[in-house]
Amino acid sequence: MEYLSSAVFIIGLLAEVSLFALLIVMGKRLGQALELPSYHRFYWMAMLVLLLPLPFAWIFLATKAWGFPEPGTQSVFAIKVLAALIPTSLAITFAVFPTAKYWDWIWKELRKPAGGGEDCDEAKD
Repeated sequence: MEYLSSAVFIIGLLAEVSLFALLIVMGKRLGQALELPSYHRFYWMAMLVLLLPLPFAWIFLATKAWGFPEPGTQSVFAIKVLAALIPTSLAITFAVFPTAKYWDWIWKELRKPAGGGEDCDEAKD
C-alpha cells in the first residue's frame, strides 16, 4: 500500500510541473503584452526544483524490487518529505513572485469602483 501512495505523490508532483508549464506559457504572453521583464523564468526554476528529486525518490522507493529490505514507515516518510514536501514548498515559493507580478493588474481592476468613476461620464452623453 505504501508503494501506491508513493506513486500518487509522484503523480502529484508531475501535475504541479504541468501547471507550471501552463503558467510559463501564460506568463510569457502576459509579460510581452504588459511589457514586463521575463519573470516566467521563475516558473522554470520551480519546475527544476520539482523534477530534480523525482529520480532519487523512484530509486529509494523501488528498492524492494532490487532485493533490498523493504523500507520502514519512518524512512518512507523521510523520503517523501525530502523528495516531495520540501521541493514543493520551494517551488511554490518560486512561483508566487512571478504570479504576483503578472497578475497585479487584475487586483488594480478589482479595486476600481464598479458603478462610478471617470469612465461613466461617456455613458451620460
